[in-house]
Amino acid sequence: MTYKDYLLAAKHINHNDEKVNKIILLYFIEKDLSWLYANMDAEIENTFLEQYLLLIEKYITGYPLQYIIRYEYFYGNKFFVDNRVLIPRSETEELVNYVFDYAKNIFHDDKLSILDLGTGSGAIAISIALAKPQWKVVASDISIAALEVAKINCKNYNLNNIRFIESDLFSNLKNHKFNIIISNPPYIDETSDTYLMSNLQYEPKSALFAEENGLLLYKLIFQRCSEFVTKPFLLAFEFGFDQKKALEILVKKYLYNYHYQFVKDINGKWRMLFVWQ
Repeated sequence: MTYKDYLLAAKHINHNDEKVNKIILLYFIEKDLSWLYANMDAEIENTFLEQYLLLIEKYITGYPLQYIIRYEYFYGNKFFVDNRVLIPRSETEELVNYVFDYAKNIFHDDKLSILDLGTGSGAIAISIALAKPQWKVVASDISIAALEVAKINCKNYNLNNIRFIESDLFSNLKNHKFNIIISNPPYIDETSDTYLMSNLQYEPKSALFAEENGLLLYKLIFQRCSEFVTKPFLLAFEFGFDQKKALEILVKKYLYNYHYQFVKDINGKWRMLFVWQ
């Protein structure tokens, strides 16, 4: 059989998205699309048709493509992902961009100390470490499994300005001080129907859901973050599109001494919060 035959077989299962069929095929053969187009009629010696079609079938059930091919791009960088971590989202790239913009205005010393609180795959922390090699980055997570994935990604980029710490929020970060704390914590309300309506059901629950209508982690961070920052400092958060009003109440309760700003994403939804002094 040829590569063309494989794609024809896949089309019988997934006829709505031939691009995905090609992406999964490329995952098997570890080649790029231009190579595939040039070798469509080449005979495949070591057949893998059964395994290939099983993954096509898995995809059409709603299983995330990123978990099938084991990678996703974030901030222009390629990250290994599997079901131990949340899949990096493109909208979170905006959070990273804004951190860089705010940092220019707040800090005079460019040698900054950064905490990515709840790092998951390490996408935020590693993207920052790559873009700012003079910054020192700490990436923490309560999940040992997630940190294993993040360390794989760090090793792939051979970074020496990032370290990983297993920590339930600030529990293992005593005696650490940071210029910037950035966090995209779990913020989905467990009673929300969002979980059932999308492929979120395949991603780790611990990275998605939080108590108190999804706001518990923000409250806990707001209560203690002042212990772990130098002055001046910047706090940067992503949150759910419908959480601005409730989150502002928490900001005014716990961070009333500081400046803060809510920012809309590219789609015009309130999705980011920045606090600074």
